[in-house]
Amino acid sequence: MVVPASVFAAKKMYMQASFNPTETEQGVTIVTSGRVFDAANMPIPNAAISIQVNNPQGTSVHVAVNFTDSKGIFQDTFFLQATSPGGNYTVYLASDKPGYDTTRLTLIFSYSSPNFSIQTSSSALSLREGETSSVTLTILALRGFHELVNLTALALPIGVSVQFSPVSIIPSGTVAVIVAVSSFAPVGNYTLTLLGVSGSLSHRASVQLAIMPGPIQVVYLPIALIAIILAVLFLVARYRGERKRREAVVEALITRASADKGYVASARALAKLEELRAMDRVDEATYQRLRREYEKQLEKSK
Repeated sequence: MVVPASVFAAKKMYMQASFNPTETEQGVTIVTSGRVFDAANMPIPNAAISIQVNNPQGTSVHVAVNFTDSKGIFQDTFFLQATSPGGNYTVYLASDKPGYDTTRLTLIFSYSSPNFSIQTSSSALSLREGETSSVTLTILALRGFHELVNLTALALPIGVSVQFSPVSIIPSGTVAVIVAVSSFAPVGNYTLTLLGVSGSLSHRASVQLAIMPGPIQVVYLPIALIAIILAVLFLVARYRGERKRREAVVEALITRASADKGYVASARALAKLEELRAMDRVDEATYQRLRREYEKQLEKSK
């Protein structure tokens, strides 16, 4: 009797994958990583991963074979030259292992035309009111980019200024960015947006700026107070001197009023009193009192 051979159905295999591109001046490094697993989401180790990359013209530019580790994870690194044509690149992935169905996955990534990028040496600055600091801005040419990039800052906080040195550059190169905080800048946290523009291309980088209270300007307060005090003392001394001179003149008039009884003397004293009043050298109450006395003496002398 013939016993038919047992037929075993192949297990279903699943695959997930993604890209992680890193651009440099020479080109872009593309890391393709993924995971292979079964229907129960259990990893499938030692699965063969075939990778093929085609450029926008359909020409194969990269072929590789990798194997999944004990966690079902695989990874492949591919470098694309800066002179490579721009457009959509297609990555074909296939996973094979005995006892499993072959699984296929197609991914697409875009490689654009010449461009540039902006990076800062520091992503955060902490400055006190009245302080100045700087960061370095790196303008990197990508895929043969050689155009002029103009730099500026957007929507600066009150009391904050940003200066680029130089203000434009043909990448690749670095630019010094000087950040100055005035003594009246409001305390708080802000975002500085640094923008690079070249034709229709623009890229930006951000720096978090923390403005803290500045040191108390103790030097200026005493000088201002001393100046005010000196001015007040000068005015007081001047007023007292003028007052003493007025009192002396008035005393002289009073003495003359009591001593001189003649008509002519009283008339002269009265005329002097009017002159002092016109010069604002006698107060109104004293003027009225002396005038009455001189007028009485004039009446008596007639």
